Amino acid sequence: MIAPLYDLVLARSMARVYRKAVDLLLQAYPRAPHPMPTALDVGTGTGLFASELARGGFQVTAIDSCSAMLRVAQRHRPRAADYIQAEAHLASRQPGAPFDLVCAGMLLHGLPREYRAEVLADMTRAACKAVVIVDYVPPANPMAAAVECLEGSYYRDFLHEFGDDLACAGADALVYPLTSACALYFVPLCTDP
Repeated sequence: MIAPLYDLVLARSMARVYRKAVDLLLQAYPRAPHPMPTALDVGTGTGLFASELARGGFQVTAIDSCSAMLRVAQRHRPRAADYIQAEAHLASRQPGAPFDLVCAGMLLHGLPREYRAEVLADMTRAACKAVVIVDYVPPANPMAAAVECLEGSYYRDFLHEFGDDLACAGADALVYPLTSACALYFVPLCTDP
């Protein structure tokens, strides 16, 4: 039920956020044209982030546990990625792993802390060069807080805990603001281009 509504309500605004994130990513991660770099989009939802990654020149695999979200992604963005139904903590077990980049867009704030740590650790195992996260950034945004409260997410906890979560995962993230409410967290795993 939520999948078609999600795309209808959020597609335009989130596509802009993801486009800006991919533009920043391409500046931080210069790439050679061949071979085409690979990316895994964890918790792809309706494929908005996957689509922007594909436009940026990445060969994308996208996973989500929700079959309804994947159906919308396949219908609206069929050429953006190879879509696979899988849980977020199984990134490192996907065909093609390890990937140059492992990404998650607006996923981690919706997970309880223990599972978020498990997903983050697995994303790090599945990536060769970097983990890329687009998600909320402090301070709390009243509109986002209201929406996330209705969804039952872990938004407020995420804002307080995510910096520590990254540190516990041994990740030294570079944070690039995208809007007043969210940012690109870029976690380089190696110094090779």
